[in-house]
Amino acid sequence: MSNLNSLLQKTSSIKGISISFITSQLVLLSMFTFVFPVINSKIETKAFDLQTFGYSVSTAKKIIDNLDPKTTDLYLFPQLSFLDLLYPFLCALFLSSLLFRLMNLPEEKGKVIPLLLITPFLAMIFDYSENICITLMITKTINISKIIVYLSSTFTILKGVLTSIAWVAILIYSVKWMINRKRRNSNT
Repeated sequence: MSNLNSLLQKTSSIKGISISFITSQLVLLSMFTFVFPVINSKIETKAFDLQTFGYSVSTAKKIIDNLDPKTTDLYLFPQLSFLDLLYPFLCALFLSSLLFRLMNLPEEKGKVIPLLLITPFLAMIFDYSENICITLMITKTINISKIIVYLSSTFTILKGVLTSIAWVAILIYSVKWMINRKRRNSNT
């Protein structure tokens, strides 16, 4: 936790938060502008990564059957092996840094606080795990089975749930920060 604390102290400045936000959003924009439209068009549904509530074995097989070599290559690079390596890290760094700043840690106590700061990085780990499963499936390195599909689908869902928890925590701490600021201003 001390390494994370040290990192977040360095990145929780307004400049640090702005840089991680802008870079993460530029990567996301690249994915949604150049990569996902091509993949989604070819597979006639949303890519694995975008299926917020997971997917079934039949959906996974349909996606894989609709992929041609060119689209598979695009999915592998730049999507999975470049953009979707950068984005989860940059997003986790942004969310944790913003939470760290909003929480004003010296005033906060308890075990929930460190857990909230780790949550975006857990989402990142699940995103990377999802990417490994997707890579194995689309390269046909392994047979498409219930186990790999449900594992990949679970990683997709957990990534989304943990990211949502981080955003809700940011919303709560933003409201708390605004209330505290309003109280301080009214007392002066």
